[in-house]
Amino acid sequence: MGEPRLFELEDFLRAAGPALRPGGTTLTALALEHCRLPEGALVADVGCGRGASLALLEGKGFRAVGIDPSAALLSQAPREAPGARLALGRAEALPFKPGRFAAAFCECVLSLTADPLRALREIRRVLAVGGFLALSDLYLRDPQAGGAEPPPGCASGTVSRQTLEERLRQAGFAVLVFVDHSRLLAELAGRLLFAGLSIKDLGLGGPCRGRPGYCLCIAQRED
Repeated sequence: MGEPRLFELEDFLRAAGPALRPGGTTLTALALEHCRLPEGALVADVGCGRGASLALLEGKGFRAVGIDPSAALLSQAPREAPGARLALGRAEALPFKPGRFAAAFCECVLSLTADPLRALREIRRVLAVGGFLALSDLYLRDPQAGGAEPPPGCASGTVSRQTLEERLRQAGFAVLVFVDHSRLLAELAGRLLFAGLSIKDLGLGGPCRGRPGYCLCIAQRED
């Protein structure tokens, strides 16, 4: 077995809280304001982790379905969101029929996937016509040509805003909203450092292709 991933470390779990990402569910709630989904809409949380977003979605009156590749994290989700349906699986191969969901949330997940474009195409496949993708993730704020690749970790899959938006278009999405929320990343990094984790543990150390930031992006399925 390999070394545990950052979000499986006990120090990270204690410092990050149930949502395991910058800002907790702050951007989840903000995304819902942009999407304006009808009550009772079926919503997927791709990479649901311990179920923090699922709990918020259920509390707002939506029918939530969570999927995550970590059986350990998924086993904790019923405590947070007892009404949500759960499935073990990866973003690149969603176990759902086409056109099922009014919206999909993919929060601090895409940059960790082995094939981000395939994952985006899978999400589009399971969305209904006009369905929304709420994406929050790390990105490169000031990409630098020729910079070194980031070390393994949360930042290893980060790309520029331009690359992220191009992937969304290639997958069949129209980008509606892109807002920088890097302050939330800085706040979480500070808590994790105080919890005893190092810059290396966070995957943010050393020279790389640009400064990591954090964003909220809302996209809509195009036909």
